[in-house]
Amino acid sequence: MPMSGGLTLLALGLFAFAMALESAVSLRFLHRLRRKHPKQWAHAAQPPLWQDRTLFSARETMLYLKDYAFVSSQDASGIRYCERHRAAMLAAYWITAVAGVAFLVSVATNGW
Repeated sequence: MPMSGGLTLLALGLFAFAMALESAVSLRFLHRLRRKHPKQWAHAAQPPLWQDRTLFSARETMLYLKDYAFVSSQDASGIRYCERHRAAMLAAYWITAVAGVAFLVSVATNGW
């Protein structure tokens, strides 16, 4: 296998790992938000069947956390929960985005 193909394969592996990590972090956050902080869940306007729309709602969830929109909920425990998990959620989201771009750049420059 040529080195350039190896770089693309490595980038693909990193992207897949980042997606799995981001999905796990996000699902854990959303599951606990819904179960332990229903007022905050409603304030975040998460769809009732969020399991089927996790990828679709990932951007909205990140914007909700990034912009501190959760603070206006008046739910003190929900706000604390969001504050505690904000950094991990944003990091996982952006690591996945960067890994995806790195993979696409590798495919474009090195081929498959």
